[in-house]
Amino acid sequence: MTSNRFAQLKKNFETEPPKERTPVQRVGANRKAPDSYDRKGRFVFSLHHDVRHSKLEELVAYNKAKSASDYLEKLIIQEWEKLPKEL
Repeated sequence: MTSNRFAQLKKNFETEPPKERTPVQRVGANRKAPDSYDRKGRFVFSLHHDVRHSKLEELVAYNKAKSASDYLEKLIIQEWEKLPKEL
């Protein structure tokens, strides 16, 4: 062996074959949509475990909103404005 440590390391690295990566197949890209997913991409909505689709329709009628999505959009905006803006 030589007295030069750098030369020893260089010699060892040059004699090793280059490492090859094995390709990994991604599972997430091949997932199937759930059976409850319809063409429009809508799910039955629930705010809490006891608030279901019929309750949402009652809330829409009570608040005189155009539709459930309109009511939910207004509700989300209202809650967003309540959050403190610390950013």
